[in-house]
Amino acid sequence: MIKSFIAPLPAWGLIHAAGPDAEAFLHGQLTNDLLHLPQNAVQWSGYCSAKGRMLASFLVWRDSADGFFLACDKAMAPALTKRLRMFVLRAKVVIDDASDKFTCLGMAEAPMAGAPMAGAATQPASATLLDGAWCVSLPPVNGLTRTLAFAAVDQAANFIAAHNLPTGNSSDWTRLMIEAGEAWITPATQEAFVPQMINFDAIGGVNFKKGCYPGQEIVARAHYRGAVKRRMYRAQVDALAKPGDALFGSGVEGQECGLIAMAAPAGNGNGSTGDISGDKRSVTSEVLAVVQMRSQATGEVRLGAADGPLLRFGTLPYAIPDPA
Repeated sequence: MIKSFIAPLPAWGLIHAAGPDAEAFLHGQLTNDLLHLPQNAVQWSGYCSAKGRMLASFLVWRDSADGFFLACDKAMAPALTKRLRMFVLRAKVVIDDASDKFTCLGMAEAPMAGAPMAGAATQPASATLLDGAWCVSLPPVNGLTRTLAFAAVDQAANFIAAHNLPTGNSSDWTRLMIEAGEAWITPATQEAFVPQMINFDAIGGVNFKKGCYPGQEIVARAHYRGAVKRRMYRAQVDALAKPGDALFGSGVEGQECGLIAMAAPAGNGNGSTGDISGDKRSVTSEVLAVVQMRSQATGEVRLGAADGPLLRFGTLPYAIPDPA
């Protein structure tokens, strides 16, 4: 069972978009509906290329009537900011990389019976400004509340002290994301997936009824014509895995059948392995693996080579949509 912790997440960054046209502009760029996003609500949204491949996965929330934060991989934030600015044209919106203004922290805590976690957003998928930090509450995992806190740089130390939790690390947070089935696009996986491949439709990251956005026709065609042949599954493997690693499976004649989307070292006693079975060895990774559905069904998917370490598949907390 993963224990309570607070951990610095230096790989997380923030983009800020504000102005009278910010809502309409972002609505026309992202895979989700921004027009009906309530104040303090949080949603997953994808940003795609014209070919429908994901350039980024964002957690999006409003910070004002005409302002939005987009949490993303910090290494990609400058290029994503530049790309979004390219499409502003005459829209009244200002887009900035705000990553250096905030320190990102991941918090997990087992609440007291019937009580929400003190000092953090209390409802799943919500954002609240508290103690100098934007606290983004995500659905609980394995009995633990999850909160991403984006604290102003000069308030981060005070925020950490106020919460008085054991210190964790970024792998602890990644393991919780893996249990939740939430994939994070990084430089290693940029443009590797259409949204459905990482189950973005299953976690509410794609709205198929909204208007156009880059790659929309391809994403919609995959949805309505049942053209999604790869999906993301939770697994464990006795090797050190990392995002972007190739996967090989039966029935594909030695060709790659997928990629690792997320990975973290197993918890070594403190980490949760859920219902994934199999003996642990000296090096074990928990992963989210995007693989051909037919290969996953056989249970014969291997890391790195056709004779590489075998993935042991577990379950996700949501149902993978059936092919249309």
